[in-house]
Amino acid sequence: MSAESDYTILVVDDDRASHIIVKKLIGKKYTLIHAQEPQQAINMLSEKKIDLILSDIHMPGMTGLEFLEAIKKDSDKANIPILLMTSLPTIEKEQKAMDLGAKDFIQKNLFHEKPQEVAERIEMKLVSNFVVPDLSKKLAANKKTLVEDMMVRMETMDFLNVSQEFCRQLAKLFELEHLSFWKLSKEKPHLLVTVGSAVPENYNPKDLYAELVVRKMIKSRKPYFTNNIYNTNQGVFIEGSRKEGLPAEMGVPMFAITESDLINNHMKIPAKAPIFGYILMKRSKVFSTKEYAVLSNLIIRCSTMIWRLYKQM
Repeated sequence: MSAESDYTILVVDDDRASHIIVKKLIGKKYTLIHAQEPQQAINMLSEKKIDLILSDIHMPGMTGLEFLEAIKKDSDKANIPILLMTSLPTIEKEQKAMDLGAKDFIQKNLFHEKPQEVAERIEMKLVSNFVVPDLSKKLAANKKTLVEDMMVRMETMDFLNVSQEFCRQLAKLFELEHLSFWKLSKEKPHLLVTVGSAVPENYNPKDLYAELVVRKMIKSRKPYFTNNIYNTNQGVFIEGSRKEGLPAEMGVPMFAITESDLINNHMKIPAKAPIFGYILMKRSKVFSTKEYAVLSNLIIRCSTMIWRLYKQM
């Protein structure tokens, strides 16, 4: 067990060998708590702060699915992310688990055959789980949908495809009328993805670095939003946005760090982490502070996954 770990993972399995395998793989990085059956796990959940549950799906008595269902009905525990371990998956059981909110299965053989993949799945779950208090049902559902879809895409897609689908889903769920993903470099920005209304034809990518709001974002290393770029003059291609009727704008920096880097730095962006990307969002509807909190956190945290894929190119 790592004495410095900020994160506690509850491992639930009636097979002692599974506990040994999990401990060997991630025991040095996280604090592990072990339960041999679901009721014991429920008792532990009532006593300790748990950041992730790693549970077998096949157990005597209360099954992993019944355990999952019980957790999801408990308002105090419903937001704890869960990864299900299985060696005998069935379509029916996978669908039942998905209906209950667990879209992620780990085949037990992967602990031996692809340990790095298992470690990355755990890291993705931890990084993408954050709390914004008092969210509306719609905002909470949008956050959940985006994270779940991102986890699925990361298994099979490359950097560009994941980036495109992530941007499309962001625009759809949050009713964005313009979204652009820019890869930033010292020489000039590169426009990688556009969703919705296009960047104005006469807009030179190099002009992005001349925008006051972008220079401020790069210097502060923080996201920003404004609901009236016309009056504040704090926006990107303002005249083009005026023509499109898009006064509300949000911009979020993306950092060159992986999920592991973020976890190792207590879920804070390392001070020297370079900015590798920028997501610009515009719409006619105003942004609420809750939307800003959800969107900025989603983008910054999911960008760790996107950066990992970029490094693999």
